[in-house]
Amino acid sequence: MGRWKRAGVIVVLYSTDHDPRHVHVFEDGKRVVKFDIESWTVMEGKLTSKARKALELLHEEGVFDEKPNIQDDQAELS
Repeated sequence: MGRWKRAGVIVVLYSTDHDPRHVHVFEDGKRVVKFDIESWTVMEGKLTSKARKALELLHEEGVFDEKPNIQDDQAELS
């Protein structure tokens, strides 16, 4: 599992989740969007401006280039 906090939202990638490879984005404790990181499309929910910013930052950092053994980004969650 990977878990990151960026732009005020939590982004979670479950390594054992079903295909396509996707993340769950949470704002204020509620999931706002399920987002396909392979095709860069919304699967469920609404892509808010905060969620978009967080996904763009993680993409720029190369986080989504990693494969299943993604480590938690504990420094960012503190």
